[in-house]
Amino acid sequence: MAKHLVFYDGECGFCDLIVQFILNQDSKELFDFAPLQGTTANQLLKQLPNEMRNKDSLILIENYQSNDPHFYLLGKGALRILWLLGNVWSIPGIISFLPSFLYDWGYRLIAKNRHKFFKTRSCIIPTKERQQRFLP
Repeated sequence: MAKHLVFYDGECGFCDLIVQFILNQDSKELFDFAPLQGTTANQLLKQLPNEMRNKDSLILIENYQSNDPHFYLLGKGALRILWLLGNVWSIPGIISFLPSFLYDWGYRLIAKNRHKFFKTRSCIIPTKERQQRFLP
């Protein structure tokens, strides 16, 4: 089964909510997680161009353990996660197949203001069963 890796801002309360949402919807355990500030991000994101290694954006590596991983950023990454979650989430996730300029502006607007609306810092404390899904 393919595994996907979601990099999130480890200092963002909104990002914490997003990770919790994915965990709760991911019954097949397709997703692993790592903070953008961590060692996993430093190692795996080296291959991305500098402008893509933004410490302020969600990054999805689809099939990250394979020889052919795919990288998705900003709105494309968020919508691709919904697509991969399947079920009812694949309906909005289908938008990920459209050109990203159509929706990245919305992602950037939310990302720019997320600290205003979600002042709480990230506090992801995975349960014992979920700890192996969090990389350093």
